[in-house]
Amino acid sequence: MSDGPGTSEPSPDGDRPVLLLAPAHRPPDDEACIDLLAGEDPAAANVVSVTLEATPDERLAVWQREVGDALPNRATVVDAGSGADPESQAVASDEFPRMDVDVLPEHADLMDLCLSIACTLGEWRSSEGRTVLCLHSLSTALRRFEPERVIGFVNGLNALCERLGVRAHHHLDPDGHDEETIATLRPLYGTVVEHVPDDGWIVSADDRSDAEPSFRETTAPPGGAARTDPERPETVPMPYSFDSVVDLISQPRRRTLLYVLRSCRCDQIPFDRLIDLVDERERSIPRRRSDRSRGDLEISLGHVHLPKLDDIGVVDYDAAGGVVRYHRNRGLESCVRYVETLELG
Repeated sequence: MSDGPGTSEPSPDGDRPVLLLAPAHRPPDDEACIDLLAGEDPAAANVVSVTLEATPDERLAVWQREVGDALPNRATVVDAGSGADPESQAVASDEFPRMDVDVLPEHADLMDLCLSIACTLGEWRSSEGRTVLCLHSLSTALRRFEPERVIGFVNGLNALCERLGVRAHHHLDPDGHDEETIATLRPLYGTVVEHVPDDGWIVSADDRSDAEPSFRETTAPPGGAARTDPERPETVPMPYSFDSVVDLISQPRRRTLLYVLRSCRCDQIPFDRLIDLVDERERSIPRRRSDRSRGDLEISLGHVHLPKLDDIGVVDYDAAGGVVRYHRNRGLESCVRYVETLELG
């Protein structure tokens, strides 16, 4: 990123999230984006490109224009509102053979978007190379959703990326927002990379707020309005923070365990029976490994995933008695059901 006599050379600090302030769809914005994604070795990058308006083809064209023929190690484009025809996207060509496109439903909201991103990042935890994420763009998100919800989304996504060691940057067009909005967003990021027309790039570290993410901890079920007050949406308490839910569904096996628990008719399940159900469900998912043994699954569930669910109150796991008691919550189950639809159709 070098553009002008006042250019600042420092690079963003470690895995701290980056706010990229530059006019949208202009050369400086595109160049900085690909610099942050590709780094010195584009072939070592695992790229998650999240687009809320530009089509996947348009975002891929930026990569090709800046990098040329070099391909990332793997890539996923999360399309959250471009309206592009999935059949026309570049994923169907041979140009990007190691790329997936995840097209979200037409009316997907920020919860849907964050869950889709978390699923991809969770699956890539053990991938070789470095994982990087581009959100294009915050400006579109602020036009589409309430500002406080966008702030909550940013907090949750940044926390997830830092926890997983993902280098993330989010685009914001300064020409589309007042100074108050930009000042509100700056503290949410570890680094701000700003393009100033007369001075070039300025890279600065920000002291981020210690405030916790402000996601609502209730979710509206399909029923719609409350019976007692038609003007008020019916809500269901969900006693888990949004960060906790994202962490739960970011691990593929734990997701499958949640799918099984939600679909069980009884709330008390023998551990041996639960192993069989998870084994059957996992083997039915094409992208999951099928070469592990039942013993591996038993250790994974009994020593990792069920204790995790027990810690936050989703289940009571009686290891000595070999029994799992599932505590149903409509808010969490609504979330799990949607994630299952995203992953399995």
